[in-house]
This record gives sequence, C-alpha cells and structure tokens, in this order.
Amino acid sequence: MRIRKTVLALSCLAGLLATVSENLRAEGVRGVAAPAVYPATAWQGRNGAVLRIMRRLDSHVELVPLHVGDDAVYGPLSLRLERCLQRPDGLPAQTAILLKIEEKQESGSPPFEGWMFTDDPALGAYAGALYDVQVVSCDGDRVDPMVGPLPAPVQPQLPMAIASHVEADEGRGPTVLAPPSSGGSGGQGAAPSGPTSLLPPAAPLPPPQPAQGVGTQH
Repeated sequence: MRIRKTVLALSCLAGLLATVSENLRAEGVRGVAAPAVYPATAWQGRNGAVLRIMRRLDSHVELVPLHVGDDAVYGPLSLRLERCLQRPDGLPAQTAILLKIEEKQESGSPPFEGWMFTDDPALGAYAGALYDVQVVSCDGDRVDPMVGPLPAPVQPQLPMAIASHVEADEGRGPTVLAPPSSGGSGGQGAAPSGPTSLLPPAAPLPPPQPAQGVGTQH
C-alpha cells in the first residue's frame, strides 16, 4: 500500500512538472520584479497624534488626541504637540512626536520638551510624579514632510541563454551556448551553427547480428 501511494504521488508530481514546463515554454522565461518600497529614512508628517496618559494614583489609562500647534489641558497637565511623524506604508510601523508637557500644580516634576518614539517607549517618555505620558500613533491629515509616490517596479530582462538548453533539446532554439572558436569558420574547432543541447549523448546502437540457425545454401 505504501509503495502504491508513493508511485501515485510521483506520478502526480511528474504531471505537475510537465504542466509547469509547458506553461514556461509557451509564455517564455520572465523575471519577477522586486516590490517597490520607501527608503528607511522616509517620514510622513501628520497634523495630529494620540497619547496614552496614565494616572499613577489609580492606574487609570486614557487615550487623548492632540492636534499639532494646539494647547490642551488634561488635569494638571498642559500639553502642546509640535510635530508628528510616522513611517510610510511598506516600512515597519514607527511614530515620533515632538511634545511639550508641564504640570501646573506643585508636584516636583520638571517640564518635558523632546521627542517620543513608539518603538522605544523608554526613550523620551514622560514619567511625572502623578502622570505617565506615552505616544500611541499619529492621526489626522498628511502634512509636510510629504512622501512621494513609489517608483514603478521594473521587470528584469533575463537573457535568452537561461532557457536555451531547453529550446536546443527540442530542436527549436536559435541560441548557441558554446562560444565561437578562434580557429575561423569552417575549420576544425569551429562553433556549431545550430543550438547546443545539454542532454548527454545517446549511446550508439549495436550493429545488427545475423539470425541464428540460418545456414548458407550451396
């Protein structure tokens, strides 16, 4: 039973390979273009951002939207968003904001002014005496810096020599893989005029033998 299943699987695989080979012969060998992506240094500006603010007294967490250039108040916190940048589509998600934070009451927390990053919350995070502030994501409309359109992917042009041995084996390929010899045309060592096959040479047939038991009549 196991041998029969193995033979059936090999037959199916041979049929699939034959189908793929026929499709390649019919359509030709084509290259696959690599997807176009933005460079790692590209940033897209947005006119808003979303912050995560946690109150230390009871661990209450709230998402607070901000608009670039506007002053906002959250409890004793005074917030002002200067910029919000994010990676464009096709790159790993990352958000960076330029933020100013001040606490109005006497909490002993110094004011904060700097960049916050989503991929590294410990870098530039605000950890005050009463509140913690982190950036979640950008929001709003696209603003400067604006990312340009992605370039159209270019399909690579593959040389015909890649599939020339297949065409040569079928007797229809015009490409000669062997380089021309320096001995000149028509002389010994000249390159063949037709396609070169990569299949091993066929063994010569043995000469016919006379039939046994047949004598010569005198």
